[in-house]
Amino acid sequence: MAGPSSSSSVRVSARRILVLDLLAGYVDALGFVYLGGLFASAMTGNTTHLAAALVGGIWPHAFMLLGILATFFVVAMLATLARLRWQAAIGIACVGVLLGATQIAMLTPWHRTLALVLLPALMAVQGETIARFSGTAIQTIVITSNLLKCASALATSLAARWPGSTVKPPAPGAALLPGLSWLGFAAGALCGTLAMAWHMPLPFIWPLPLLILLYLDIARAEAHNTPP
Repeated sequence: MAGPSSSSSVRVSARRILVLDLLAGYVDALGFVYLGGLFASAMTGNTTHLAAALVGGIWPHAFMLLGILATFFVVAMLATLARLRWQAAIGIACVGVLLGATQIAMLTPWHRTLALVLLPALMAVQGETIARFSGTAIQTIVITSNLLKCASALATSLAARWPGSTVKPPAPGAALLPGLSWLGFAAGALCGTLAMAWHMPLPFIWPLPLLILLYLDIARAEAHNTPP
């Protein structure tokens, strides 16, 4: 049975996942509009778009997609190096800086070109900054695998309750955390869509207060040598 420390760890992970996925869903919804139907975080979808553009000979679209994929890949590598060198709080701070830079870029004549670089970079930094919660690998910028993990954990929990079953129950939070990731992403995407529909001013600035709280939370944990 999980002890108090396990329950506490799951609660901490749950609030961090919720903030990160709210941000990811919100930015992805805004990015979907600013990038003309492309994705800031879902490189699977962008790769499918790329294949269709190459087959259709739509070369400008294909080059744009290659740029997004290359930006995401390179920035993800740099974000991993930064995390290994300076820990996760620095990555959260970089996400905040990129949010601010994106908002400034939106006010310039080159906003679309800058968005093609800044939005995938932002999502890559978030995705590589924290990808494990309570010992479980959970990616907060794409949620397909999290739906599978949630379904698997629920099925495993049911199987463990069968009479005579030798199946071990899943770890604490194994179903809750990936399920919460999907809910947070969906809620964030809804907020991003509403921000666009209501023509809210400076839409990329609104998530910053939550991000600041997350930064303080993680920085405090790292100061006490507690993994995020």
